[in-house]
Amino acid sequence: SLGTYKLVSVAGDLLVFERAHQGRRLLVALNLGVASASLAAHGRILLSTFMDRQAEEIDGSLSLRGAEGIILKPSA
Repeated sequence: SLGTYKLVSVAGDLLVFERAHQGRRLLVALNLGVASASLAAHGRILLSTFMDRQAEEIDGSLSLRGAEGIILKPSA
């Protein structure tokens, strides 16, 4: 609930937004559909709703499974 909120993208069932607070930025990507969805991203996954992708490095394309959400620490 702290910091700023910035809508990054809404496309089909995919919602992506950024939260920032005290110099730290996090990207939240939510696939609200049942089919997989992809987006361009660079960084490290901090948390996945499926609890199986922590610390996964993303360098270009992030694929989200149906009903999956992630919190990503973007690359600088």
